[in-house]
Amino acid sequence: MTQRTFDAGAAAAAPPEGDRGPADAAATPAGTRARTEAHIPGDRRWSLATGVPLPDRVTGSALFADISGFTALTEVLAHELGPQRGAEEITANLNRVFHALIAELGRYGGHVIYFSGDAITCWVDGDDGLRATACGLAMQDVLGRLGELVSPGGQRVRIALKVAIAVGHARRFLVGDPNVQRIDVLAGRLIDDLAGAEGFAHPGEVVLEQSALAALAGRVDIAELRTDAETGRACGVVRGLAASIDEAPIRLPDRELPEDVVRPWLLPAVYERLRTGRG
Repeated sequence: MTQRTFDAGAAAAAPPEGDRGPADAAATPAGTRARTEAHIPGDRRWSLATGVPLPDRVTGSALFADISGFTALTEVLAHELGPQRGAEEITANLNRVFHALIAELGRYGGHVIYFSGDAITCWVDGDDGLRATACGLAMQDVLGRLGELVSPGGQRVRIALKVAIAVGHARRFLVGDPNVQRIDVLAGRLIDDLAGAEGFAHPGEVVLEQSALAALAGRVDIAELRTDAETGRACGVVRGLAASIDEAPIRLPDRELPEDVVRPWLLPAVYERLRTGRG
């Protein structure tokens, strides 16, 4: 596993074309629109651009990816650099890691629906679990390449990722006041099952919930089965794929969304900072 030192300049690069980072780095005026649109899930952006509504009932794969190690990194940076500079560095490195993971998601046709702390909840529409599993394994490869983070003071912090995948039906809908912020929501029994499977995943693993295990029978190599004593539902730790899968990069609109369409998706203070180039 390779080491990486902090490089805030590299970390401040724009988010992958497919989706966005959890806390956008400094934006220039020329890149403002791209950064404001990046707060909208890619499939929702397509819907807004084309006028074709997304269905509120969908079938596909939900993927939850959770990074560990950033809490320890935050403490190290705050101690070495102070709260303000430490916060800037943790944001830059958090973005760098998430950008790399989201690039893999985009390769397999998935979208980030929302961020929650150091984790992302994603959706791969129409997938039976194979693309999501390939994506999860690719994300683990990315974390392996990123390796250790080395602080300016020489302290080493290792980051890790755990991934859970569930397959089935879900709901897609919007909540929130457009004058404050609109939020895209993915909900239903599938998401409850996903949360349960995530609890059985260890850092470095891709875990399939029972729904994904059934859908992918014979097409994945399972290293270990784990069972929830309360529900009886099983989940499996993926060793690798036993079937080939082609990439399916996502498509985004080739034109910018109008400002009045984008603004409701960001908190007013965030939108204003991006609009004025303050990041």
